[in-house]
Amino acid sequence: MLNMTNPVLHCQQLNYSIAGKCIFNDLNLTLDEGEFLAVLGPNGAGKSSLFKAITGELQPSSGTIFLNGEMRSNINRSEIARTLAVLPQSASLSFSFQVIDVVLMGGLQADCGQAKVQAFADTILAEQEIDHLRARTYPTLSGGEKQRVHFSRVLLQLAVGNKNKPQILLLDEPTAALDINYQHQLLKTAKHLAQTGVAVIAVLHDLNLAAKYADRIILLKDGNICANGCAKQVVTTDNIRHVYGYESTVINHAEFSHPIIM
Repeated sequence: MLNMTNPVLHCQQLNYSIAGKCIFNDLNLTLDEGEFLAVLGPNGAGKSSLFKAITGELQPSSGTIFLNGEMRSNINRSEIARTLAVLPQSASLSFSFQVIDVVLMGGLQADCGQAKVQAFADTILAEQEIDHLRARTYPTLSGGEKQRVHFSRVLLQLAVGNKNKPQILLLDEPTAALDINYQHQLLKTAKHLAQTGVAVIAVLHDLNLAAKYADRIILLKDGNICANGCAKQVVTTDNIRHVYGYESTVINHAEFSHPIIM
């Protein structure tokens, strides 16, 4: 369900530097309702810094970020939490919470009753195939299991969030700790959410995964957007050479609607 008229996220002329090094320069980015946008680029391209700027963890030196047409700086934290769900690259917890308690953290800003939050959580645990982990303590989990628990947490946050405004899901390298099966499971879920109207932005490293699942891909290099478009427009040998310095082979296989990098 793609709405190309009113962006739910608009980054306008963002600038940010660290110790004199430009991380991104006059960067402009939009994300539409129901769109799945993948952000890729080499190490140090500015992907995670852009992600942190959108979440509010990092303050750009100049520029403005709008959420649903309103300046992010003017929106209170509670309302942001009901509209914007964030899965960071890594998340640590100081206490030995049980898995179910970690997932339920996604419902802290819910307007519905606790029984409804619990019902949503139970459904998500089952759908994400982690119900058997519900009583496990968080520190005993593997890296991949922790990632799936936190993904379930943000799914709950969306499920009980503000349905009167378009919701946004931010994913920072969500597949990094996952095996191939759960990489695809997570991205299929994100794709399904986009099809229901959630705006999804994912920082990824795997161009093949981005080409398969994203509606639009941008390639960052040295803080600048070097390519922006659908997979067939962006995933080309020329763009990969320019952005990554890698000589690749890109094929368009008859069985797939997206390019494949060899």
